[in-house]
Amino acid sequence: MLGLLQLMAASEVSEQEMYEVALKVNSIWFPQTYIDLATYFKEQGQEWNEVDPKLALSNEYSSSSGYRKVLSKVEPVQSSGGGGCSV
Repeated sequence: MLGLLQLMAASEVSEQEMYEVALKVNSIWFPQTYIDLATYFKEQGQEWNEVDPKLALSNEYSSSSGYRKVLSKVEPVQSSGGGGCSV
């Protein structure tokens, strides 16, 4: 992420756009985290596309401790897929 942000800074990309890109990339790298965060924000009355990327990426939500706090307030959305055996 640091390398991506450095390249963007060198290309004079705005800070806001850097946050937007960082949130999209983190959402790809950690999909379950950001699905759960979107659920949390929706329960708070805010659609995910309306959440300020700077807020979503803040320590309050995207850190390990922040994410654990969010999980204590919402039921994690289980992704469909993956393997499993049924007997």
